[in-house]
Amino acid sequence: MKYTESDKILSFEQRIPAYYVSLNGQIKFFTLAGMLLEGAAIHSSLHGYGYDDMVRDNIYWVLSRFHVIMHSYPRMGETVLIETWPKGADRLFFLRDYRMLSKDNCLLASATSAWLVLDGKTGRPKKMTEGNPFNRFDVDKLHAIEKVPDKLARIHEPDSRINTRARYSDLDINKHVNAAKYIEWIQDHYGEEVYITKNVQEFQINYQLETRFGEEVEIRMKRCFEGGDFDFFEGIRTADQNPAFRARIKFGDFDK
Repeated sequence: MKYTESDKILSFEQRIPAYYVSLNGQIKFFTLAGMLLEGAAIHSSLHGYGYDDMVRDNIYWVLSRFHVIMHSYPRMGETVLIETWPKGADRLFFLRDYRMLSKDNCLLASATSAWLVLDGKTGRPKKMTEGNPFNRFDVDKLHAIEKVPDKLARIHEPDSRINTRARYSDLDINKHVNAAKYIEWIQDHYGEEVYITKNVQEFQINYQLETRFGEEVEIRMKRCFEGGDFDFFEGIRTADQNPAFRARIKFGDFDK
C-alpha cells in the first residue's frame, strides 16, 4: 500500500484481491467499508492521534455513525484510490469523510462518519477544548456527504429476527466486535439471490453499545420501514436488551 498527503487529505491506492470479492465479481460492501475505515486509522496515526497515541493519553476513538453512498463497484484485480480527511466537529462528534475513486477518476463511493472521543476512565464522551490537537488537521468546506448522519429509530415490530453470537473472528484490538463486522452480520441477513442481481446502494449504521466475546445479539429487521426504500435493522444484546447498533440499507442495480 502506498499513500500520499496533500492539503491535509490522505490518498492511498489499494488493489482489490480475490478474497474481497462477492459472487457477482464486485467487492463485498462490508469489505469496502472496512477499507474506508482503515484509511481513518492510517491518517490519524500519521497525525499523532492514532490508537497508540490515544491509549497513552487514556482516551480512545469510538465510531458512532457511518453513512456510505455507492455510485459504482470495483471488481476483482482493479486498483482504487481512497481519500479521507477530517472536517471538524459537530457537538461531541468529530467528523471525517471519504471517497473511493477508480483509476480513471470515476467516483465509486462517498462516505461520512461521526466519531466520539471517550474517556478511558469513565467510558463517557470527552468534550475537547477549542485548542484540542485535532483541529489543525481539519479540511474546511469539503464534503463527500455534507449532512451529519441522523439518529435511527427503534424497531418495535420486526419482520424477522436472527440471533448471532460474537466470536473470535468478529473481535478487534479493543476486544469487542469490529465496526465492519456488524455490517457483515446485516448483509448475511439476505440470500445469495439478492447479491447476484443487486448490491448495496446506500447504507447507514449507528453504533450504540459494544458487543464482547460470547455475547449474543438478536438482529431484528423491518422491510421497507415506513413505506420507504430502506430496510431497517437493530441489534439487541439479549443479556440486557440494550441496542448494540441500528442501521438502514438500500439495494440497487449495478453493472455486472
